[in-house]
Amino acid sequence: MDIKNKILGRYLDSASNFKFILFMLLIMWLAHIFSALTGIRLSRFGLVPLSESHLLGIIIYPFLHSDWQHLIGNTLGLLISGYLASQLPCFKRATAVIFILTGALVWLFASYANHIGASGIVMGYFGFIMGSAVFRRNILSFLLAAALLAITHYFQINLFGTLFSFDASTSVSSHLFGFISGFIAAYVYRNKRSSVNKNVTI
Repeated sequence: MDIKNKILGRYLDSASNFKFILFMLLIMWLAHIFSALTGIRLSRFGLVPLSESHLLGIIIYPFLHSDWQHLIGNTLGLLISGYLASQLPCFKRATAVIFILTGALVWLFASYANHIGASGIVMGYFGFIMGSAVFRRNILSFLLAAALLAITHYFQINLFGTLFSFDASTSVSSHLFGFISGFIAAYVYRNKRSSVNKNVTI
């Protein structure tokens, strides 16, 4: 196997994946800046469970935030969990599963409220990383899981505490369903390799 091609391919794949994370963050920040400058509350277009008029919220609610603190907190979480998850195969497909499944589960089963924020996606990547360590059981998945726990500990971010936070201002449904969706994505793609690894020369 051509080791140089494999390393280069993995680098290009992970770089492309992380650009996807940065693109999501750009949309979040532009949406919040637009709302702050115009006074138009985009947050009203969030996800409201069982409301047919808020079905679009299933897709767009992660891009909407209540205030700057909310946005900055989720930005940090997305940069950490998103970067580490982007190193795994099938990252973009897993992201699609996390987005759609988390939104659908929140719409179907969450308590009645206007759910907004990217924390469900952050927890989805958390579930994807931990699930990959469980189902793939290779060095990369173990290292990524360990790195996530070490980095969040260093920054004093309690992911497990966030997962089971029942604070009135927190969408615990988004956190739980996000984690579950990420874990499911890890199981679905447990035997898949990245496309670049399939094309390396031998």
